[in-house]
Amino acid sequence: MFRYCFALVLMLFTHLVLSAENPDVRELMSAEEFAASGFERLTEDEIAAINRWLVRYTAQDAEVMIDDSPAVKELSSAAIKSRIDGEFSGWNGPTQFHLKNGQTWETRSTRRYSYSAVDPEVEITTNWMGISRMRIVDTDRAIRVRRVD
Repeated sequence: MFRYCFALVLMLFTHLVLSAENPDVRELMSAEEFAASGFERLTEDEIAAINRWLVRYTAQDAEVMIDDSPAVKELSSAAIKSRIDGEFSGWNGPTQFHLKNGQTWETRSTRRYSYSAVDPEVEITTNWMGISRMRIVDTDRAIRVRRVD
């Protein structure tokens, strides 16, 4: 009896964990990407079908695409150009930057830099090792960052 109950609890827990981690296009895309895709016109069943495809694709084909697709390689190496949303006063240790494109980035360094601007233009590049660097275009100052959202 104990084994049966333990197995049932384990199955239930596994189902909850897996269902919580399944990707949803509504969470993976920015609001702008979701609107531009036309997905907002789809029914819940149609969105669920896309999410099922996404799981299957990720499990079976994504690694091959990452390794072999020139389009994916070009996109992953392309610079992100945007603006910091609102007032900017530089960075001081762990600092988050909310960009106008909806992304949020955070410093990966304890360095300090003071500069005041409103909506400064930034460029984020990622090197072949996967390390991202955000550069303030006006001053050419840069710092290592990682994407938070």
